[in-house]
Amino acid sequence: MKKYYGHTLLYLHETIALGSGRTDRFTEVFGDLYQPMMTDLGARLFAMWETTPYNGHWPQVTVIWEIDKFADYAHIGRSQARGGSHADAAAAWSTYLAEIGAAGEGRIMYAGKFNRTLAQLQDEQFGAGLVIQEIMQTKPGRQDDYIRELERLYVPWSERTGKRWLGSFITTFRFNEVIHYWALDGDWDCFENHYPSWKDAPPAEIVTWMSVAPALRDGWEDSILAALPPSPLR
Repeated sequence: MKKYYGHTLLYLHETIALGSGRTDRFTEVFGDLYQPMMTDLGARLFAMWETTPYNGHWPQVTVIWEIDKFADYAHIGRSQARGGSHADAAAAWSTYLAEIGAAGEGRIMYAGKFNRTLAQLQDEQFGAGLVIQEIMQTKPGRQDDYIRELERLYVPWSERTGKRWLGSFITTFRFNEVIHYWALDGDWDCFENHYPSWKDAPPAEIVTWMSVAPALRDGWEDSILAALPPSPLR
């Protein structure tokens, strides 16, 4: 069963394939049309990354918005719908996406129990200029179990090897998906300084993790994402 914690915020996750568009023009129109509309409707831009060429689908942009509760999601939906207060702005954004042949996928996500909010991350001056995104397929209904074991076994080792845990998110209307983000120390220098993460034999906690994780997941897909200028965690 999923567990919903009193402090948990909601996150709107958008994956946008740019078609014939370029990221510089995309971020320009995003800043002119989409971000002001979403900010006006109460959403906070949490992150904005582009997929790098050698590990992931590209050209593609990932946008994450932070909101407080489902009432805010309802407000955004009503306002952007035909006849809504922000219908014209939503239509203009949609028209731009259609003109470049963009396609996408949306998710509504809950934060993991120990995730930090955008405000907390900014207070810590947490940088996420280059991140690894892991979209995990867990066993049905095991999302919370997977995050718990990841935090216990994998996160401490990962953070010792240059990959700081940004957070884990549970997709609300899917029964078997978790998305993790790892911020890389020194951005690209992390690969030079810390990879391969072990050379001879994995440490004990990773051996334990490797024995626990397969019972909780069915597979995953990694991407390496780089922050775009509007991202507040660059």
